[in-house]
Amino acid sequence: MTPLGIALGMVFYLLQAVSGESGYAENGDFDDAEMDDYSFSCYSQLEVDGSQHLLTCAFDDPDINSTNMEFEICGALLEVECLSFNKLQGMYLIKTKKFLLIGDSKICVKLGRKSVTCKKMNIVKIVKPEAPFDIRVVYRKGANDFVVTFNTSHLQKKYVKELMHEVAYRQEKNENDWMHMNLSSTKLMLLQRKLQPNAMYEIKVRSIPNTNYFEGSWSEWSPSFHFRTPETNGPELSLSYGPVSLIIRRLWNNCARNQKK
Repeated sequence: MTPLGIALGMVFYLLQAVSGESGYAENGDFDDAEMDDYSFSCYSQLEVDGSQHLLTCAFDDPDINSTNMEFEICGALLEVECLSFNKLQGMYLIKTKKFLLIGDSKICVKLGRKSVTCKKMNIVKIVKPEAPFDIRVVYRKGANDFVVTFNTSHLQKKYVKELMHEVAYRQEKNENDWMHMNLSSTKLMLLQRKLQPNAMYEIKVRSIPNTNYFEGSWSEWSPSFHFRTPETNGPELSLSYGPVSLIIRRLWNNCARNQKK
C-alpha cells in the first residue's frame, strides 16, 4: 500500500473512532451510546384523589430530549414489584394506591430496557403538600386588627395532617419587601398599627410537612388575596399608627396637664 493509501486509511479509522465516542449508535443500539446528564427530581402528594397517591418526576434540565425516555419505580410497593410512569407535558406521573409508604423505592430513567440513571427515594420523605386556598382577610374595627384565615385540603386527610404554614404579605407598591410569618394553624391576626393606613396589601400562603415521619418541600404558593387598610380619620385612629405615636401621646398629655393648671 502506498503512503497516501496508509494515511487515508488511518484518517478513516480515526473518524470511525471519534464518531463512536461521540455517542452515535446505529440500528437502535443504545448500549454503546454515550448518555447525556439525565438527572431528575421527584415529589409525592398523598391522598390527592381519595386513597390514591401521586408521584411526579421531571428532568432537572427542561430542554433535555426525553422523547424515548421512560421512568420506572421498583420496591416498597403493594402487590407488584415495579410500576411505570405516565408522561404528560414533560412530566412523569403515577397515581396509585400501591405505594407502601414504608421503606425506600428505586426510581430509574430508562431508555429501552436499559436504566440510564437511578435514585433511591422514600415516598414519605419527598412530600410536597397541596397549596392552601380560600384566603380571607377581615378587618375588626373594635380590635384594630385584621383576621387572616385560609384553608388546606390536608385538614381532611389521614396522612400529612400536620403542616407548617408560611404567610407572606407586602404593601403592593413595595414589590420585594415581603414580611413573613410561620404558624401551624390556619388563622392569624395582623395588628392594624403595624400596617400603613389607606394602603393596598397582598397576602399569600404556602405549606410544608411538619412531622418527624413525613418530610418534604414547600407547596406552591396559594393564589394571592388583596385587601386595603382603612384611612386615618381623626386623632383617635391616628394615635394607633406609626412610630411617632408615643410622642403624640406625650404631647397630648402635656397639653392636658397645662390646661388643668
